[in-house]
Amino acid sequence: MNPNNTELLALCFQLPDLTDDALPEWLPMIPAGTFTGRDGRSWVNNNPEAIIRASMSYPKLPFDIEHATELKGPKGEEAPAYGWIDGYRVSNGVVEAHVEWTDDGVAQLRGKKYRYYSPAFGYTADGQVTRLSSAGLTNKPNLDLPALNSEENTMTVPVQIVTVLGLAATATADDAVKAIQQIKTAEQVALNRAENPDLTKFIPVETHQLALNRAESAEGKLNEIAIKESEALVDSAIEAGKVAPANREMYLATCRSEEGRKQFAEFVKAAPVIVNKETTTKKESDAGNTSLSDEDLAMCRHMGISQEEFLSVRNQEK
Repeated sequence: MNPNNTELLALCFQLPDLTDDALPEWLPMIPAGTFTGRDGRSWVNNNPEAIIRASMSYPKLPFDIEHATELKGPKGEEAPAYGWIDGYRVSNGVVEAHVEWTDDGVAQLRGKKYRYYSPAFGYTADGQVTRLSSAGLTNKPNLDLPALNSEENTMTVPVQIVTVLGLAATATADDAVKAIQQIKTAEQVALNRAENPDLTKFIPVETHQLALNRAESAEGKLNEIAIKESEALVDSAIEAGKVAPANREMYLATCRSEEGRKQFAEFVKAAPVIVNKETTTKKESDAGNTSLSDEDLAMCRHMGISQEEFLSVRNQEK
């Protein structure tokens, strides 16, 4: 289901006169083509069949009094139906609804307690009517109703919408907007409310992507710094004669992590000078040497590696 805006009392129709005790069964709901409401806003009905299909997602829609279904129902208050919309048809582009009146509805009509009725319908941001939501008997066809039209007024959301979104029955229109933004729908749900998502809980996807890009860039720079720090640490140890130049790559691998760099730094502090710079070249040329000096054995103990591992790495590097 694609949620959309719901309009109340923008359109009002006069109930037909009762003749021969017959109650009105078919009533026009959505005018054909482009039409204008009492407040000057316009909507479009250029696909009445699609409106009917969407409206039929519910077997029957309520015909209440003063749009109680849309306004009182979500608050948990009583919103009885005085009739049920159980069928639709298209007449010259107009969406008409068939109404099955309840006993209470019959009493209201025969008593002439209400003169008009008004459909509540859903529509998209560009004014396309999408579905019929309900209808209500009313005696206020042309009055300004701030509670229905004020963008600053907090209104609850129709029960069908809060159910689909998994919200509480007392959820407000702002709650619905936040939920919709989270599932990235293209349409908004509200009863004439401003479309202002809570920026403390909603991050636009472009901003989120920019933050990810910056984080990845920062991570790359940190990795470059860590590599340079490792190289400087190992090269300094080689220069000091604490480790053999032939083992440079092995120690660089150890220093890839911050913990490894700390361990290597502690090792270098405690390690004796074991490499004579004047004889380093000669020693490193002995690729077939399989014996370890006392200094090599000391390094194995400090680094926690076996003699075989030490010899393997040293010979590979040669």
